[in-house]
Amino acid sequence: MDIYIALKCFIMLFRLRKFHVINELSLSTQTFKPAQRGEFKIAIVDDEVFLYLEQLRRLGFNITTYKDVTDLNMLSSYDVIICDIKGVGKDFDSEFEGAFLLRELKKKYPYKGFAAYTGSAFDIRINTFLIDIQIIKKDITIDEWCTAIDSLIRNICEPKIVWNRIRKDLLDKDVSLLDLERLEDEFVDRVLNHNCDFSNFPSPKTKKVISAEALKLLSSIASNLLAKLLMTV
Repeated sequence: MDIYIALKCFIMLFRLRKFHVINELSLSTQTFKPAQRGEFKIAIVDDEVFLYLEQLRRLGFNITTYKDVTDLNMLSSYDVIICDIKGVGKDFDSEFEGAFLLRELKKKYPYKGFAAYTGSAFDIRINTFLIDIQIIKKDITIDEWCTAIDSLIRNICEPKIVWNRIRKDLLDKDVSLLDLERLEDEFVDRVLNHNCDFSNFPSPKTKKVISAEALKLLSSIASNLLAKLLMTV
């Protein structure tokens, strides 16, 4: 009887345990170190000379430029991709050129940071190609370029933003709310209490209680993405 009572109490305590939630993390009061610019590989695709290339490199950005992209795999190793919307993507034979290229890259690599930039007004029809893609004007100052690229980097390494992106994909795959609670709890705990160490995420304990579908999705989308969080601490 004593064992039965103890087991019942343990189950009750487990049920009463409050899970960590993502809102415990704040975007405005981050205690993590700023993202180290040079740790993030940036590709800029432009058929013309990119004027601020050397200045941005001297400011710590790890930038490689391309005149065009003939294969999506060319940019697989980059964390951030900035692309002109005109004069590139010619090998894909789309009238929407760079906008089409960006859309296809985002489909293939949804967890990279993307920006479209242009020096002129563009066809309103391409708006559907640029959903969730940052827009940068070519005529901005070097200060504004730094701000824009830093923002792209934050969007792929800020823990709260990263989790919300993962959570959306898990929901789209009909992962259960209970599995989401467990994963969110562990994610937030690792940020708050384990210095953003996401090695072996999720833990063996969590793996035992979440669905195979959730595990499969996490393994396919999260490994490289979560590694970026380590660069910010």
